[in-house]
Amino acid sequence: MDMISSPVTDNILSARYLRKGEHTFEDICHRVADALADDKAEQDRFFKAMISLRFLPNSPTLMNAGTGLGQLSACFTLPVPDSIDGIFEAMKQGAIIHKTGGGTGYNFSHIRPEGSPVRSTDGVASGPVSFMRVFNAATDVIKQGGRRRGANMGILNVWHPDIPDFISAKKEEGDIANFNISVMVNDQFMNLVRERKFDSVWLTHPHSGKTVTVGEIWNGIVEGIWKNGEPGILFYDEINRHNPTPTLGEIDTTNPCGEQPLLPFESCVLGSINLDACIRNRELDQALLEDTVRMAVRFLDTVVDRNLYPIPQIAESTLKTRKIGLGVMGVHDALLRIGIPYDTPEGRNWCEGIMETITRVAVDESRIRAGSLGAFPAWEGSIWKEFPVRNAAMTTVAPTGTISLLAGCSSGIEPVFSFAYTRMNTVGKSFVIVSPVFREALVETLSDMHLIGDELARRTEEVIGHVHKTGTIQDLTWLPGSFRILFKTALDISWRDHILMQASFQKYVHASISKTVNMPSTTTKADCEEALLMAWQLKLKGITIYRTGSRESVVLALSGETKTEEPAQALLSGDGRMLPEKIPSLNIERPKELAGKTYLCQSGCCRLYVTVNLMDNKPIEVFIRTVGIGGCDANNNALGRAISTGLQNGVPYQKFIRQFAKVNCISAIKNPSSEGLSCADVVGRCIDLASKNQSITTLKDWSITKTGENRNCPECQQPLDFGEGCNQGICKHCGWSGCS
Repeated sequence: MDMISSPVTDNILSARYLRKGEHTFEDICHRVADALADDKAEQDRFFKAMISLRFLPNSPTLMNAGTGLGQLSACFTLPVPDSIDGIFEAMKQGAIIHKTGGGTGYNFSHIRPEGSPVRSTDGVASGPVSFMRVFNAATDVIKQGGRRRGANMGILNVWHPDIPDFISAKKEEGDIANFNISVMVNDQFMNLVRERKFDSVWLTHPHSGKTVTVGEIWNGIVEGIWKNGEPGILFYDEINRHNPTPTLGEIDTTNPCGEQPLLPFESCVLGSINLDACIRNRELDQALLEDTVRMAVRFLDTVVDRNLYPIPQIAESTLKTRKIGLGVMGVHDALLRIGIPYDTPEGRNWCEGIMETITRVAVDESRIRAGSLGAFPAWEGSIWKEFPVRNAAMTTVAPTGTISLLAGCSSGIEPVFSFAYTRMNTVGKSFVIVSPVFREALVETLSDMHLIGDELARRTEEVIGHVHKTGTIQDLTWLPGSFRILFKTALDISWRDHILMQASFQKYVHASISKTVNMPSTTTKADCEEALLMAWQLKLKGITIYRTGSRESVVLALSGETKTEEPAQALLSGDGRMLPEKIPSLNIERPKELAGKTYLCQSGCCRLYVTVNLMDNKPIEVFIRTVGIGGCDANNNALGRAISTGLQNGVPYQKFIRQFAKVNCISAIKNPSSEGLSCADVVGRCIDLASKNQSITTLKDWSITKTGENRNCPECQQPLDFGEGCNQGICKHCGWSGCS
């Protein structure tokens, strides 16, 4: 399995990894292998593992190994003490880490609450949230190695008096944009939530005297997650039940995506095995996998020694425990190749067995290295009592946003977000990238249906066009059920199955897992609440949830104007055949006749006729008429005119759908017959259905299968994908990631 050169991978390599004098990925692999290997044989093993895309280390290693910079780790945690000197020293240390390519995690709980007296100045403290904003501003001006923006995790313990302010700190989208934020909760708090003791006083602010109940905190967390995916949740007691070195202290901080709980000043180097590259003839090559694990442990352990640490405290803490983070990517691709659906007990059992093998072999290799090189210095008093090991922790599941693009595989343990999607190259030309696994299986399936020649080609392009537009094939009922069951995307898979898969991996992962639980836009706050409780009860160490469409478009401050793009061209993987993709002009001249769909539907206060007319298969105007008594015909007429004006002036129809889904009306809530949360929500659902040329028995069954516009990439302006525990977004077009 070799990297296929494309405008996308070439752009990623030149923007992030190629150093002076390098021209290809092969050059990068030679540089990294030469810098880390002890001898020629090991150099060849490292090189072959990377060039075959079976294994890739984290981005700082690919960028910096064999260079003067030499900082090779991705994950760092820094303590933030309760003093001005200590706070700004932590900020300085974070800037140094960001400059060298790493991401930082901070727990701000040691900072005294807002309003506390400051004896040295006779003033009062401004609290942890105010300082988090200062850290965020500093991150804005530091680019990592001149190549990417720094990423942070901000944590506050649920027992800190300022926790209500922290939970709402990112209520306004775009605020504190360089941080993922997570609440560190303990079992005591979660038990009160499970027992529904929401009226229990959880804490009293020491200076204002205001009491805060369990319910106020819990409802604030759920509201934030439902609204825009933050805060995440970290489970303090579960993290510390698996702390490999408890004598060194308790863990209260993680790296930016939450998969690496670390002690103060610790760092960790990450690497991922591409499971898809370990599949041979639709079966896992067990020997190849185990050999790759042993190679990867040696690779990552060597990085610990060769690393040039940014500050002395980090070198001291890291060398004391020698933690490494070996994980996986290409999980969903591997499942598809062997024919096992992601959201089934069989799929979870297969993945659990794979992770058990990886961790078991990693531990054995670490034991072997300890025999020749010595155990990690803090081994005595650690959980490793049976035998010495070289590393205090060996496995994790980290984000693989950019390296999975290079490897051409699905990211981390995430299900594929779409089997066909648009990427843009550096000159503004768009290409529809089709998953090779999907395309091969589709052609095989259609051939089994006795389709040949032009009909086979036409049907293949029809399905690919549909999945590119909607993100799903589940509504193509003419396709065999077995094919549709196997090829489900992230939003076709229920959030419960997302959590169950994460739990299956967590059983055999030493650290934690970076994963996002994707939920459809119709998800309720009760669903979010249930998901959090389910994650805690299944012994996850943390959870990140993203409700599709809950974030606005373009919330980052972007410099310059978006360039007019050339019409996109669809590139079908493997054979180079092109399909046209139209981009409508904003200079719209309405023809005398338009086709569309009209829906008769029920809102909370009235029945509505909603007509959505289409131009170039996209909504271009909307008419809304009240039927019978109730409602307000004038308001609905105005709503239709406003939508039509927006559509005809370039506002994406998906934005109306997302915004209207947030509108709640008391009449709709009280009326069990209502097919939406409000009249506006009913209209939004009709617009979405019309855009897909779908009919439906009741709008209550409606869900958005794929949002056509999310927050945009600050580098190429394309929509971001939210996954792998990063709520800053990952760009599938140019490889930008807000969290790596």
